[in-house]
Amino acid sequence: MKFALSAIALGVSLAFASQFAAAAPTVTVSQSGTGNTAAAEQSGFDPDADVTATITQIGNNNHVGGPGGTTAGIVQTTGTAAAATVTQTGTGNNAGIVQSDVGVHLPNVEITQSGNTNSAMARQGPSSGADIIVNQSGTSNVTTVDQAAADSEIRVTQIGLNNNATVAENGTDLFGVRIEQNGDGNTATATVAGNGLSNHSILQTGLRNNAVTNQFNAYASDLLIQQSGADNHAEISQTGVMQTATIDQNGNNNLACIDQTGLSGTFIGNTALIAQAGSNNNGLIRQVGDGFAATISQTGSGNTMSIYQH
Repeated sequence: MKFALSAIALGVSLAFASQFAAAAPTVTVSQSGTGNTAAAEQSGFDPDADVTATITQIGNNNHVGGPGGTTAGIVQTTGTAAAATVTQTGTGNNAGIVQSDVGVHLPNVEITQSGNTNSAMARQGPSSGADIIVNQSGTSNVTTVDQAAADSEIRVTQIGLNNNATVAENGTDLFGVRIEQNGDGNTATATVAGNGLSNHSILQTGLRNNAVTNQFNAYASDLLIQQSGADNHAEISQTGVMQTATIDQNGNNNLACIDQTGLSGTFIGNTALIAQAGSNNNGLIRQVGDGFAATISQTGSGNTMSIYQH
C-alpha cells in the first residue's frame, strides 16, 4: 500500500512539475504549389525554452515573408535558444528570416534553396553563439546576410551560374565568414567588424568572378580568396593584428589587391601572398604595421605587380 501511495504521489509530483517545465514552442509548415506565402513569429518565451520554426515549400513563386525578402517570414525574438529552417524547391522563391536575442542552437538559421532565381535573406540582431547557413543550387540566386552577433559563424554556399552573395557581420566571430560559389559571373562581398579568432574565406570557381572582403578589428585574422577562371577581381582589406591574407587566382585579366594595417609594437602582424597564373594580371600589396612579409608570384605574360610597406 505504501508503494502504491508513493507511486501516486510521484505521478502527481511529475504532473505538477510538468506544468512549470519550459515549453518547446514549435512551428511546422509544409506547402506545395505555386504562389504560397508563409509567416511565423515567435517571441517572449521562458529562458529555458527550445524554440523552432520549420517551413518547407515545393513549387514556384513561393514566399517565406514578402516577395524579394521585403519582409521577414520567420521572426524570432526569444531570449533563448532558437532555430529557423526554410527549405524551398522550385523557381522564383524567396526566404526571409530575422532573429534577435537568440542563444545557441547550431545552426540558428538554415536556408536551403534548389532551383533558379531564388533569394535568401537572413538578419540577426544582438545574439550569442548564433550561426547562419545558406545553401543555394541553381542559376541567378541571391543571398544577403546581415549579422550582429557574438561568437558567430556564417556559411554561404552557391552552386550554379550568375550567383550573388553579400555578407555583413558586425560582432565577434570565432571562425567567421565562408562563401563558396561554383559557376560564372559570381559576385561575393563580405564585411566583418570586431573579429575574434576569425577565419574568412571566399572560394569561387568559374568566369568573371568578383570578391571583395573587409576585416576591421581582426584579432587573429586569416583571409583567403581563391578564384579559378578568367576576368576575376579580388580585393582584401584588413585592420588589426596578426593578419594573414592570401589571394590565389588562376585565369586571365585578374586583379588582386591586399591592404593590411597592424597594431605596431603589440603583435607581429602582416603576411600577404598573391599567386596569379595567366596573362595581364595585376598584383598590389600595401602593408602598414609590423611583420611586413609580402609575396607575389605571377606566371604568364604582361603581368604587373607593386608592393608598398611603411
